[in-house]
Amino acid sequence: MARSSTPVVKPVAARDAAPSAEEFAVLARFRAALREFLAFSEQSAAEIGMTMQWYHALLVVKTSGGDAPVSVGRLAELLRIKDHSAAELVSRLVEAKLLRRKTDAQDRRRSLLVMTPLGERRLAQLAAAHLTRLRENEDAFPDIFLPEP
Repeated sequence: MARSSTPVVKPVAARDAAPSAEEFAVLARFRAALREFLAFSEQSAAEIGMTMQWYHALLVVKTSGGDAPVSVGRLAELLRIKDHSAAELVSRLVEAKLLRRKTDAQDRRRSLLVMTPLGERRLAQLAAAHLTRLRENEDAFPDIFLPEP
């Protein structure tokens, strides 16, 4: 379903005015919808033996490299975590056979991440569930932004 284009609400600092009651209500609805979606995401991942962080990491590996595999450092940047945390996360994903490390031919000190067939299947399964949920709840997110008063 196509969404109408609505203007973006300017930040409070740019308007020098407190948010209106309607803007507070929109924020509350958005936060509730987001929390509900995140709870769904966490439960969906747990049902197939994964965590949301694993799902996010697999999604980054799938979408960020184009034709080139993503490095552990780049994964850390995109997940907004420390390099050592990303390395630990990758170790768990490798142990679970969802990712494999590949030595970078250009810089042998760097590890590149490649999704395994199992990782591809798990990611596809979770992504399909997430997309279905978003499509079922399409009314939850369209009114995030209100026209400026």
